[in-house]
Amino acid sequence: MIAVREVFAGTSRQEWLFWGLSLAAMVAFVYPADERIYLQWFAAGDGHRAQLNGYLYHHAAVMVCFLLPLLLLKPLGIADYGLKLFAPGDWRWGLKWTLIACALLVLPTWVSSHDPQFQAEYPLAPLAMESPSLFLLFAGSYLLYYIGWEAFFRGFIGFGMLGLGYRPFLAMMVQVSLSCIIHIGKPQMELIGAIPGGILMGLLAYRSGSLLWPLLFHFYLGLLNTWFCWIN
Repeated sequence: MIAVREVFAGTSRQEWLFWGLSLAAMVAFVYPADERIYLQWFAAGDGHRAQLNGYLYHHAAVMVCFLLPLLLLKPLGIADYGLKLFAPGDWRWGLKWTLIACALLVLPTWVSSHDPQFQAEYPLAPLAMESPSLFLLFAGSYLLYYIGWEAFFRGFIGFGMLGLGYRPFLAMMVQVSLSCIIHIGKPQMELIGAIPGGILMGLLAYRSGSLLWPLLFHFYLGLLNTWFCWIN
């Protein structure tokens, strides 16, 4: 039997801070950053734009909630978190496999866009699809969302765990598990797809040394899914 003190033995102050910030960010994503908070507290007078404004709020809030842990720990020098746009010698690999992944996912995304669950979920804000200016506004906010997402799961969790001395496989599977949990409540195939998707984006980040490639792939996939669900 393991004594209580043995559970925490050898845990550094950096690890306590790392896991504390991880949990705080996950909770912030679920509650204060949720679009329903905007609709409940701030949407009075928005009229038909309430849903769109709710997602603009959600996307910006997610970026803040998920970037803060990384920015708070960056001065401690635990890891570089993949913040280099072009890691020396690896950008060609990242570009190559990002383009391949983008091409391979077109057909599966088209097929999934016909699923009634996807049709009910996407587009998140149908109003954004009704004019180029609103679509660009929504797409810009979506990019902020994915910046926060990749900075947290692949950057803070993935690179952070590597910097703390955890094995690469464990760092990979923890970020995949956490990002999969966040997908609970989404369409069934999206939840399942979060597993291979998380592994793919983790590999893109770790092998290239940069968050740029999983960010571009994830953003592309999000917009592609949104467009396909709209036209179907």
